[in-house]
Amino acid sequence: MNMRYRISGLARLFCGMMAIVLAAGAASAGSLPRLVDGYRIGVYAHVDQPTKLSFSHDGSLYVGRDAGNRIHKIGPGGHPVVEFGPEQLDPDAVLADDDGRISGHRYAVLVGGGTILAAIYRNQQSAVIFDNVGFSDVDDMKFDRNGRLVFADDAPLVWASTGGPPTVLFSTPSRASSLAIDDDNRIFIALNDGTIRIYDQNGQPAGIFASGLDTHLNLYIALGEGRGGFGRFLYALSGSTLWRFTPNGRATVIGTGFSVGPSTGTGLVFGPDHALYVSDFPGNRILRISRGNGD
Repeated sequence: MNMRYRISGLARLFCGMMAIVLAAGAASAGSLPRLVDGYRIGVYAHVDQPTKLSFSHDGSLYVGRDAGNRIHKIGPGGHPVVEFGPEQLDPDAVLADDDGRISGHRYAVLVGGGTILAAIYRNQQSAVIFDNVGFSDVDDMKFDRNGRLVFADDAPLVWASTGGPPTVLFSTPSRASSLAIDDDNRIFIALNDGTIRIYDQNGQPAGIFASGLDTHLNLYIALGEGRGGFGRFLYALSGSTLWRFTPNGRATVIGTGFSVGPSTGTGLVFGPDHALYVSDFPGNRILRISRGNGD
């Protein structure tokens, strides 16, 4: 499959006009991004400096931080919000490892920072899993449908591990800020050049999915799971604008006025309730987007 969906100049102009219209509202404390009809948004939890997000099977949400701090754990439903585990080095990338595939312990959470990938266990003790094996910084990580860990490095490289030391799966034209994996184990990766590219499970290029999006590492993606009214579309937070891409290539703006965090740091993930969650680093909060009545 070789899809290339370019955001048109007219659409980008529309987004820019909407951003100007919403600027005054966005500047006020506690304001929320605006969504098109059919979508609802609210604050799920308040948390300091949230970056990448990952849900555990039990509904807990792990939240990365920008640098040199403890990550957070948010209980199901948005509370309690607590710091979790000891301090980590640049713990912006997190991934729940409920089955212990990489950490060797059930209900652990993986934390990426610099040349280290660590695990924090249920008892909040931590251990280094990989260190100085070739990657320089973990930008984002996911499990594929076979339980393989796939993560992006700022080299720019994408690595994979089934439990042992990771190996390079493929290289990318520029640094990645986000990745998502579909049911066929195709890897969608958002890059600093403003493109979303697809690679197959073996790391072979399968086309450019979209181009003309935000650069400067302000591009984040999540794949709908076919539930909660989100379909199996790809959702992309490009700068301050949230887009929806249909399978046939139609790109639609569904929200504006979002705030992104430090480079590669914004989290965009679907939760067990099938809502879409977004980290708002400047606002120190996690936002929840739902369809219809918000259920």
